[in-house]
Amino acid sequence: MRNAKVKMTGVAVLLLSLAACGGDEAGSGPQVAAIPGATTSASAGPAGSNSGADRQLPLGATKQEVDRLYGAYYACWTQHGVPSAPAANGNGGPLLSYKKDTKKYQPAVDACADKEPLAAPELDPHQNPNFADDLREQLQCVRNHGLSMEIRQPGTDNAGIWVAPETKANLEKANSDAGMEIQRQCEISAFTAK
Repeated sequence: MRNAKVKMTGVAVLLLSLAACGGDEAGSGPQVAAIPGATTSASAGPAGSNSGADRQLPLGATKQEVDRLYGAYYACWTQHGVPSAPAANGNGGPLLSYKKDTKKYQPAVDACADKEPLAAPELDPHQNPNFADDLREQLQCVRNHGLSMEIRQPGTDNAGIWVAPETKANLEKANSDAGMEIQRQCEISAFTAK
């Protein structure tokens, strides 16, 4: 058995979950796999913070699991003074406010570091010597199921699977309920220890 851990989580599930919490930045592009600033290990956070078990996403996290953890995280931001920006194109919330003035709201984000959801342990490239192979396996799986995607930023901590080409039709297919389930199942299949 191999020790499998990687950074990206839930592919399209995260995109829609972050959008629901105000996480999509205008002009940020159609990334489907990565969470900006995602913490990757259960030991992350200030000394004395909780263990991470209550904020740990499982491999193949569902939209509901992601929404629950990010809802609590962004609620902490709001409690520490980050307002919910009005929705623009359906995207608003505290993450949008933060992105508009990172310097002003960084103390609030720092105060909530021990609540930031943790990527599934299987999705940490620092702990998974097979990360690149697993990511290629996931890509082949989603392509075999008719999704047009590619790996971007290979060899980095931010390596992930993105919709490509970034047409409206491809994005809609990848972000549909069926497309998200394909990506979730492919993630589970590719990153489960064999």
